[in-house]
Amino acid sequence: MQRKKPAPKEFNARKHQKSIDGLSEIMKEQDFEKACEPIAEDILLNYEGFDTIEPGPKLKGRPFDFFGFKNGKPYMIEMKGSLKSFNVPGEVQKRRLQEIMEQLPDINVALLQIKLRKEQYRIFYNKEMDILFQGRQVPIQPIIDWLCDRIAAQ
Repeated sequence: MQRKKPAPKEFNARKHQKSIDGLSEIMKEQDFEKACEPIAEDILLNYEGFDTIEPGPKLKGRPFDFFGFKNGKPYMIEMKGSLKSFNVPGEVQKRRLQEIMEQLPDINVALLQIKLRKEQYRIFYNKEMDILFQGRQVPIQPIIDWLCDRIAAQ
């Protein structure tokens, strides 16, 4: 059975307007996401009812953006901010989150997508993320064929 995506929700961006006005679509993704962190914290604490939020681990290839507790349960939270669309994590991020969930079965996961100009967000919790993890997989065989052709031509 195909799950539905969670419905978008509204948030008040007035207190973040100066930060939002300073964002552009041509910024580096890392700089954009860093500027969105206070907005994400506001949404998680004041709209989604998280008890605590802290930045995720500062490891190379940061595996998730926030760690927090909601109703006493631990959550890894990936955040994707955009001026006008809901973005999804890349394939590497999704795979790493899945691997962590397999090794730590009691950990919860959430994806917070923020559409800044529309003052909307959407949040996926745990099983709701299956729709993202079970997306269409890119076929690997054409890549293998291409590599084999190049290797054989040498």
